[in-house]
Amino acid sequence: MLRKFRIAGLYSFGDTLQEVSFISKPKSKLMNTKYEFNFNLDQANRPMKSAIFFGQNATGKTNLFLGMKSLLNIIKYGLSSTKRRFILNNAFNKNSQIVTLELELSDNNKDIFKYSIAFDKESIKKEIFKKNDKIIFNFNEEKASFNIKELDEKTLQDFFSRKLSDNILYTIKDFTEVNRFINLAKNINFYGSKTYSKSHSLDCEKSKRDYFVENKKNILTIFQLIDSSVDDFNFEELEKDGEKKYRIVFIRNQKKYSCQEESDGLKKIFILAGSLCEMAKSDKIIVIDELDSSISTRALIKIFNEIVNSEENKNGQLIVSSHNVLLFDVSFLNSQQIFLIQKNEKLETIIKSYYEYDIRSEKKKSYIDYLKGYYDE
Repeated sequence: MLRKFRIAGLYSFGDTLQEVSFISKPKSKLMNTKYEFNFNLDQANRPMKSAIFFGQNATGKTNLFLGMKSLLNIIKYGLSSTKRRFILNNAFNKNSQIVTLELELSDNNKDIFKYSIAFDKESIKKEIFKKNDKIIFNFNEEKASFNIKELDEKTLQDFFSRKLSDNILYTIKDFTEVNRFINLAKNINFYGSKTYSKSHSLDCEKSKRDYFVENKKNILTIFQLIDSSVDDFNFEELEKDGEKKYRIVFIRNQKKYSCQEESDGLKKIFILAGSLCEMAKSDKIIVIDELDSSISTRALIKIFNEIVNSEENKNGQLIVSSHNVLLFDVSFLNSQQIFLIQKNEKLETIIKSYYEYDIRSEKKKSYIDYLKGYYDE
């Protein structure tokens, strides 16, 4: 599960490091409360299963998720490739010379990994990787230290005999603990607004069709959260550009309806349904920018209550941004699960949880105070 993320110096984030903590506050009473299944009470520090980020337009919600995705790209593909393909020079915040990105992940058992990297436009300034607070490697002030049994003296000599062209984590990605961490990071899936735009093709490959058929009961349940009139679904085969594709058909009262005729909400959930199903089934972490577009408030609350914050879901996480203030609701979300994204006087993005405002957790209609600007910095 994703436990923490920290960011500074990238996009709208300035010099001051912003931390998002997905673990519960010490001494928070969760057991035997309505929030009991919103958190994994069996893991250390009880990480939350869901979180929603609210903010006005252009405050930095998308930039936060882009920062997360940038760090995941660094972990999977290396800093050099990521900077060349995704982090252009104009991505660096004008008020900061150095980008800092940090991620903390658990293996949903006993191990907690933490990776942090700081870099400017020219080089890496700091890089550290820890497992259970024990340093695996540390790079700072152009000096590196290692605590990896697999790195024998010859390997270390070879390592330092050449000038590194990439970050250490990517360079030693085949070593056991590093490889474990990278595989954990691959469990995080991102969906930006372009992923489910109206121009997005709904025709799918055989593998997706097979997955939907094999997991039909769970997939159908997800569809019915959006549209209760859906009784069943199947797929029609078609040929597109010389290749076989499959198009979903929804069934209501024994009549077939092509997905092209469906609402934007049902089309969108078709794109997300597989990941939502895998979230609970295979401990995936799903990050979605603007989940609420085209989906009703009632359906959104059902997704959180019946799929994510449920007893059946043990380690899956759903992290989203939203403009739907009716989700700013402590009747089904703990105040620690609600985050506010704003900009300070320097036009830099800052993040605080609703919990930090010391508001009585049972306060009704919290969204009204939010709309009135009571929590503006």
